[in-house]
Amino acid sequence: MKPLCWNTLSSTTILDVTPWFSVIEDSISLPSGRIIDDFYRIEAPDYVLITAQRDDGYILMERSYKHCLKEIILTSPAGGVNVGESPLQAAKRELLEETGYEADTWCPMGAFRVDGTRGICNAHLFFAKGLRLVAKPLLDDMEECELVFMSQDEIHTAVIDKKIPLLPDIAILSMATSTLFSSFTQVFAQ
Repeated sequence: MKPLCWNTLSSTTILDVTPWFSVIEDSISLPSGRIIDDFYRIEAPDYVLITAQRDDGYILMERSYKHCLKEIILTSPAGGVNVGESPLQAAKRELLEETGYEADTWCPMGAFRVDGTRGICNAHLFFAKGLRLVAKPLLDDMEECELVFMSQDEIHTAVIDKKIPLLPDIAILSMATSTLFSSFTQVFAQ
């Protein structure tokens, strides 16, 4: 049976904490005619996620504390896309701000929805090569991190050990390095 679209009857913003996110309550009509008055979704600004690689193949990761997880983890450089800014401009800005690095080559890897049920935002993925240190990171006390260059084998181990626990990071690392992708599929197929 082919799925049919739902019809939005009304939308009400019930929480707006701009620039972080908004919670929207929709009243929807299902194809069956049933009305759902409390379907919740989240709207947030798009963000960028970057796999940044040195000429020797090592990938730049950030080790930092994530309060919602209550732990220190490894993540890829990332950040929000500001109003009036293209995703590529945001990726270049975020890489420089968070790490002090610029890259010679930028390759867009696509934009993907974060959650099909709650909506949320798009994650714009980029692969950056030819890193060069040009400044000190512009980190504040909410973005303290340690910069770590890792080989593909070290990244593979960090994923298995759940030191890289976030799905967007695993996805971009898999997409950016086909050898890494092959390793992931072999491990998770067992």
